[in-house]
Amino acid sequence: MKTRFVIILLVAIVVILAVVFWLRSEKQIAAPELTQRTVQSTQDASSPAIKASISSRSAPITSLAATSSVIPEPLVTNNQKLLDYFSSAVQSANLPIEFYGRVIDQDSNAISGAKVKIGILHLTLPNPLVPEFGSKNIQLEQTSDANGRFEFHGETGEGFGVGITKDGYDAEPGPHGFGGGTSGSYENPVVFKMWSTNIHERLITGDKSFKIVPDGRPYFLSLTDGTISESGTGDLKIWIQYTNQVVQGQLYDWSAGIEVVDGGLLEVPQAHMNSGFLGEPPFAMYSAPTAGYIPSFSLKSQIKGGQSGEIGNRYFYLLLQDGKEYGRMSINLFAPYGYLYPGLIRLSYAINPSGSRILR
Repeated sequence: MKTRFVIILLVAIVVILAVVFWLRSEKQIAAPELTQRTVQSTQDASSPAIKASISSRSAPITSLAATSSVIPEPLVTNNQKLLDYFSSAVQSANLPIEFYGRVIDQDSNAISGAKVKIGILHLTLPNPLVPEFGSKNIQLEQTSDANGRFEFHGETGEGFGVGITKDGYDAEPGPHGFGGGTSGSYENPVVFKMWSTNIHERLITGDKSFKIVPDGRPYFLSLTDGTISESGTGDLKIWIQYTNQVVQGQLYDWSAGIEVVDGGLLEVPQAHMNSGFLGEPPFAMYSAPTAGYIPSFSLKSQIKGGQSGEIGNRYFYLLLQDGKEYGRMSINLFAPYGYLYPGLIRLSYAINPSGSRILR
């Protein structure tokens, strides 16, 4: 009887120990899950962006280590960094603007009462949550004073444009766009020239292309007739020298020249900045100078076989017929011209046969 009681007591003790051990094991397993839920709930409450990021994932998050490996840097922090970057860039681009201008006519006389419109491009950050460059246009209007002067200050921007109008006048073509900062000064203002609408001349104009053989032989161009020939006389004598037997990649001499017959030419330096369009220049050539003309222009260079050589778009004033006529032209010489022609002359011109220097 005593033995049976001892056995029953031992079994009870073993059962009790098993139950206690099992309960302690369950609590230890549940603790990390509770900690994970607590951390996730805290993050969810403090960062809606992270909450959306986590809830959108299909795979369940089962441990704190897994959580730290998949959650990116908070989006709010990233946006702030981008916002700071763009804000700094905007502040650097929007420079204080100080501008001094003067309006004159074709004879350099001051024009008063001209309407001046200024458009300023001011960069902005319209939406801090989506940092990207925005912009707003600031519009100003002024009127030139008795001396043709105008000026504006106190604004900031990346750049601005100036447009000028006055009844009875046409604005002379030219660059009217400026970057932020200071342009001109009171002593040396930016000059805008306007021409009376009554001033127009009967000009001889043309826009021509001529295929040639670039072996150094001269070609004579008559601007009055718009024709070309290999002999006789004309207003211009043009030639291109380039070999007709080339090896791909090998260097060859390339040269070309323009000579005015009984006259001269005067290159406009800023023409080299042209973007590639041949025709009307991006600046006015309405009044031919009286001096500075030379008899000819030439260019020597080297190009590789398979490439095309050219002089680039050039702009010249012309003095023709022993000084009896003035003109202007834009011209480019090519050899070869792609795969179509061994050589090509392209030019646009305007000649005033009256002897006047006005070319409009």
